[in-house]
Amino acid sequence: THNIWLEPEGYSTNVIYPNGISNGFPIDIQRKVVDSIPGLEGARILEPAYSIEYDFVQPSQLHNTLQLQGIEGLFLAGQINGTTGYEEAAAQGVLAGANAALSSMGDAKFLQINRQEGYTGVMVDDLQKGITEPYRMFTSRAEYRLSLRGDNADERLSPIAQSIGMLSTQQWTRFTERRV
Repeated sequence: THNIWLEPEGYSTNVIYPNGISNGFPIDIQRKVVDSIPGLEGARILEPAYSIEYDFVQPSQLHNTLQLQGIEGLFLAGQINGTTGYEEAAAQGVLAGANAALSSMGDAKFLQINRQEGYTGVMVDDLQKGITEPYRMFTSRAEYRLSLRGDNADERLSPIAQSIGMLSTQQWTRFTERRV
């Protein structure tokens, strides 16, 4: 058996959402599916279900800068790399975006974060090793998780940011003055 929850769409409507039968079948198949559910025979489908297909690149084909191997200047982030989740997409977007900007300026230096320096580095390293299912960045994946904390992120990442020109002189001065 498969559970289906009939969820009211709101207080002032008779519309019910059948949670648990998401699909991308043609409407005639969707009609048969709904009619086969006891209690929903003859129910009217107001909005047919739909599915979205995403392109996917084998993340093992990425450099640790998130540049696609073999295509100079093409940096990828988010679901196309096999990840799921807003945080994963945002972290990749920062890395790929910074490196795309550096690449467009002809800079030889790129933003690279390794496993010891940040969770983004853990994620990229894991992706490069290959994945078999959509990837989420769990803290348990990081062998350095005890040192990858929010309270020391500036200590770990500011020098990296400074080395590629991502910090202004004022930001770097503030950082170095706090360290003394």
